[in-house]
Amino acid sequence: MKRTSAFICTGLLLILMAACSGTPTFVVEGEVAHADGKVLYFERFGLNATEVLDSAKLNGSGHFHFKTPLESAPEFYRLRIDKRFIHLASDSARTVTVKADATLFGKDYTVSGSAACSHIQTLSRMQGETLHRTDSIRQLYKDGLIDGTVYQEALFNLFAVHRENAKSLIYENPLSPAAYFALFQRFYDYLLFDPYDENDNKCYAAVATSWRTYYPDADRTKHLENLTLPAMKQIRQARKAKDIQVVETDLAGFFEINLPTVSQKRVALSSLKGQVILLDFTAYQTDFAPSRNLYFRELYDSFSDRGFAIYQVSFDTDEHFWKTSAANLPWTCVRETEGARSELFGTYNITQLPTYFLIDREGSIIARDAQVKDLYKEINALL
Repeated sequence: MKRTSAFICTGLLLILMAACSGTPTFVVEGEVAHADGKVLYFERFGLNATEVLDSAKLNGSGHFHFKTPLESAPEFYRLRIDKRFIHLASDSARTVTVKADATLFGKDYTVSGSAACSHIQTLSRMQGETLHRTDSIRQLYKDGLIDGTVYQEALFNLFAVHRENAKSLIYENPLSPAAYFALFQRFYDYLLFDPYDENDNKCYAAVATSWRTYYPDADRTKHLENLTLPAMKQIRQARKAKDIQVVETDLAGFFEINLPTVSQKRVALSSLKGQVILLDFTAYQTDFAPSRNLYFRELYDSFSDRGFAIYQVSFDTDEHFWKTSAANLPWTCVRETEGARSELFGTYNITQLPTYFLIDREGSIIARDAQVKDLYKEINALL
């Protein structure tokens, strides 16, 4: 009887060992030079939160070895030292090897074992180069070596080049985690690819279609569809909106606007009267938004203490996207929920986005964007 029990226990143990050995895992291993005493974190970069899965205090060899269960759909991870990251993703690859240097962590490293991780490395390097060039252009503008028009155009061109390079990776293999990663790269809290832009939406659609075919139940697939499908509908509505009949704006004064901010508190345009106001009609989910708002931030930092204000009306249809973007801006940001059906298009004679108006201290509209050659000089003169 004892022998029978022993055989049963041994059999159960073998079954459990076999089951455990059959569980697929995603392994990230490698070395980090010049990292003695540093803590390396292995994190899961989820849709809604970042989760620390494991960590290791590195010694002189810098060797590390992390593993986690392999998901049925691609998932995103990152290695972190202090506030510097190396982004990774799992797909069919079981083991990824990373070699890096702690002094250049996240900027200069090698990755092998996964084509997707190699492409993500390329995208991250491109992003770093674009941000470096952006900072250089911003400094030229701050030093007065280029004017606002040149500054904004240079930023727009930089982001456009990055977008085109990223598109080649997306269309090469839209099923790859790298394609998904490219769609959600951010520059100063702005998504570079806008699902509500007709050209960018094609990229979202390509990735969403591929993921729906192969990973229909994945949360990221549903996330892609929730972004792509409403955007397609809005794009069709925007085409119709071009036929909206408009009326001439009375330039003697502004028409009142009273819309909610991110905190749902309504702020009236008239509450800013007495200041020089830049009244801006825009949408954050557009390719022009990042460079444009960077330029506006320079203006705001230069003049806000002298009585300059920005009242920015967004026509974004994705409320969450708008809130995330507007939360980081220092001026008054409100949202018009009616989109292309808004009466503001007719009231202010808006035929395209973006459009802005300058309002003087007395509350009179003195110019709109097409009439302003140098916005910095115009604001300075009004103040």
